[in-house]
Amino acid sequence: NQPSTATPTIPEMLYCGGCETCTESIWNSPATALDNQETYSCGSRISYLINSLSYEEDAACSAVGTANYAEGQPCAPCSCQSPQVLNDPDPAMLIFSDEFETDGAPDATKWTYDLGDGCSVGICGWGNDESQYYTSSPSNVHASNGVLSITARKENGFSRPYTSTRMVTRGLASFKYGRVQFRANIAKCKATGTWPALWMLPETWQYGGWPDSGEIDVMEAVGFETDLFHGSVHTRAWHGGNSKSGSMSAPDQDWHVFEIDWQETTIRFAVDGLVYYEFDRESTTDKTQWPFDQEFHLIMNIAVGGAWGGLRGIDD
Repeated sequence: NQPSTATPTIPEMLYCGGCETCTESIWNSPATALDNQETYSCGSRISYLINSLSYEEDAACSAVGTANYAEGQPCAPCSCQSPQVLNDPDPAMLIFSDEFETDGAPDATKWTYDLGDGCSVGICGWGNDESQYYTSSPSNVHASNGVLSITARKENGFSRPYTSTRMVTRGLASFKYGRVQFRANIAKCKATGTWPALWMLPETWQYGGWPDSGEIDVMEAVGFETDLFHGSVHTRAWHGGNSKSGSMSAPDQDWHVFEIDWQETTIRFAVDGLVYYEFDRESTTDKTQWPFDQEFHLIMNIAVGGAWGGLRGIDD
C-alpha cells in the first residue's frame, strides 16, 4: 500500500496550511526518498497520507512539505507568505560583469577553466560520479552575439563519454557579500541526464575542504524535471542530500535572472526578482552552519549524469 506512481489530480479543496490551492508543477514534481530512493510525486505522497494513513489535509501537507528528499528536491506544495521582491541593484555598486560582447572564447582576464574528469585533483567524476570531461574547446564553449553558450556533447577520445565546460573566476575575481546575478536560458539543456548549474565555491577554503568551507548554488536544474529551478547552500552541518535549499517553478524555455542577495546574516535566492528561499545565519561562531564570511568565486557549467543529474539515466 504505497503512493501511486500515477500523476494525481489536485483536489479542488486542498488548502495546505491556509493556501487556497497547490501549484500544479510542485504537486506533480518528483521527490525521491533519502532512505529507500523510491520516487513518487509530492501529490502522491500527500494523497497517501490522507487516504491511507488518515492524516488531516494540513497535517499531510506539512509532513510532506517539510521532509527532506534526495539532492534537495522540493516538496513544498504551498507557500502562503507574500512574495518578497528584490529591487534592482544600484549600477554604481557594480564591481564585476561580463556581457560576452566579443565573439569567440570568453574573456581570459575574467574566466578560466576546470579541465578534465576531476581525477587530477583527487575527485574523479567531480565528486558526484559525473560522466563528462571538461574542456575549453570552442565546441563546448563560445560567445556569439552577446550570448555565451556552454554545450555538453557525446564524444569519443576522452576518459569520459561526454565533454562539456566548467568556467570559473577563481584567481581572477571573488566576492564577499552583495548581489550576484546570472541571466540564463536552459531551453536547449533539457535532455535527461543534463545538470546545468550557476554556483559559487570558496576562493581560499578558509575552513577546510568541501563541505566545510561552504558552497552556494545560485541555480541548478536537472533535465528530467520541467519548469523547476533550485537554489541551495552546502555546509558541514547541511550538505549533499541534506543541503538547505528551495525551489522555484518558472518556464524553462524563457530567459531568467537567477540571483542571490548575500548579506552578513542571510542569503536570499530569487528568480526574476522574486525571492523563493532564504537561508539565515543562526550562529555567529558555528562555522559548520555558516562559513559564508569569506570570498567566493563564480562557476558556470553543465554536468552530465551524476548523483542527481543522472538519477533517471542519461539520454544520448
